[in-house]
Amino acid sequence: MSERPESFINNPTLYEGTYLQFLGFRLVDWRDGFARLEMPVRGEHRNTVGYLHGGVIASLLDIAGAVCGSYGARAEFVSVTVNLNCTFITPHQGAKVIAEGELIRRSNTLFFAQSKLYNPEKNILCATATGTYKPRQRELARNTSENKANE
Repeated sequence: MSERPESFINNPTLYEGTYLQFLGFRLVDWRDGFARLEMPVRGEHRNTVGYLHGGVIASLLDIAGAVCGSYGARAEFVSVTVNLNCTFITPHQGAKVIAEGELIRRSNTLFFAQSKLYNPEKNILCATATGTYKPRQRELARNTSENKANE
């Protein structure tokens, strides 16, 4: 795999102390229109019956979708989720999880992605998602979020 373009995902200091750091995933493959994340499953990722929590699954599907459409975007850009539709197919019980995102279409202002989440130990598809994302400058996205919080 060639060297990845500069991106916030390659710079962990940009998400230090955030939910992304808590998840503990690694971006293991990233190219134009595709992203693969791997994550060791820890106890705090599981629900009360021992399955990977649905919120963690949705998060990984969302991140894979956002990253697959952001290839080559510089660190000052972020992909904001406009819509995410998840389908949970079967519970994930493994020690490791893989999420893959594939770019479906790009318009002038949005991009659309499909993501899949697997249990690699059993080679089982556990969940899928379709997402719509809007690329934004990081500071603009942050300022818009802060302004809404102050209203």
